[in-house]
Amino acid sequence: MTHRSILLLVASTITLTGGGAPSAVKPTSVADVTRRIYISATDGSGAPVTDLTAADISIKEGGKDRPVESLKPATGSMHVAVLVDDAGSGAFQAAVAQFLERTLARGQFSITLLNPQASMLVDFTSEPSALRDALGRLGKRGRMQADGDQMLDAIDRAAKALQQRKAERAVVVALTLAGGKPESIEPNNVLDSVRASGAMLNVVYLVGADLGMVLGDGPKQSGGRLEQAGNGNGIIPAAIRIAESLQTQYVVTYTIPDGTSLSDRIAVSTSRSGIKLTAPTRITSKLPDPARAR
Repeated sequence: MTHRSILLLVASTITLTGGGAPSAVKPTSVADVTRRIYISATDGSGAPVTDLTAADISIKEGGKDRPVESLKPATGSMHVAVLVDDAGSGAFQAAVAQFLERTLARGQFSITLLNPQASMLVDFTSEPSALRDALGRLGKRGRMQADGDQMLDAIDRAAKALQQRKAERAVVVALTLAGGKPESIEPNNVLDSVRASGAMLNVVYLVGADLGMVLGDGPKQSGGRLEQAGNGNGIIPAAIRIAESLQTQYVVTYTIPDGTSLSDRIAVSTSRSGIKLTAPTRITSKLPDPARAR
């Protein structure tokens, strides 16, 4: 049985049940350095734009123009950490299945469930049977109290795991009912971990969720998507939009000239009208890891 048919089988048997400023980083003087980022583009209707060229975009890092070396469709393998915070409702089970159905052939996936403490159901794998078993554990379990600190801790741990793996395309997808308003965790530390890993943080949330700094600002900073799913009916479409964005990404390389200081501030724009870019606004100010620069 193919990957696609297995995940379609799972999806067909489940139903949706749920209706401070960052610290300054001292710049590092470097010789010529090539950076790599991931972006995606949509038109006015929200449809993916798949014909961008390097001439269509401009990059500023630290307010300075950076020469764009190349822009190509992103074909590298993804490592995607899926974090599910459903307060026991099972509300995200079908959405995760749909997300995996569309992206399974493109990488490896881990699934973590907050109960409310985070429990990893499956570590990074592309094995359909392992992912199917994990999906089966995302069903309704009885209501429980959500904990914003647990979600932030799960994001922090996922980012550090992705950094340790030197993931070529690191992605975090967090689905939450309550949000990530912390009580004891410093949000800037979590955002630092996301930035250091190079991960793109994507968030699906419902109306009324108290997102806080990490879930609210993290997607914009990291080049991910922030998707509101209304009161529940929009959960699956939101997950599909994230999947489509990942499927149609571009990898962009640009050069930092010899003797220039690295910055963690980046701005990506396009000269083509009517196009919206999803691109990071904050990146690590450290030298690129040679093991990830392909």
